[in-house]
Amino acid sequence: MELDDPGFHHSVLSDFRERLTQDDRAERLLDLALARLKEAGLVRERTTQRTDSSHVLAAVRDLTRLELITESVRAALEEVARTAGHLLVGLVDEDWGRRYGRPVCPGN
Repeated sequence: MELDDPGFHHSVLSDFRERLTQDDRAERLLDLALARLKEAGLVRERTTQRTDSSHVLAAVRDLTRLELITESVRAALEEVARTAGHLLVGLVDEDWGRRYGRPVCPGN
């Protein structure tokens, strides 16, 4: 988008909200989302609900640490491949490169 792009018209959001309220669409959309989350194992039925975010923060911390470790290993292997590629012969093949050669975090 260009910097001078006006974006969307203010009525788009209200039109969307109005369509969402028709025929219980919002409830159906929520039910569909919950069903998909249950299939993925991200939501369980009839469990104790937590009112604090400490478990979420702990999970994010763990994922962040895992991502940092994984990215560090990947960066180290890339440097070894660049400077002393002969050390990786027999250890790393094309399939390995396709699977692990991309950044863990899409922004990296």
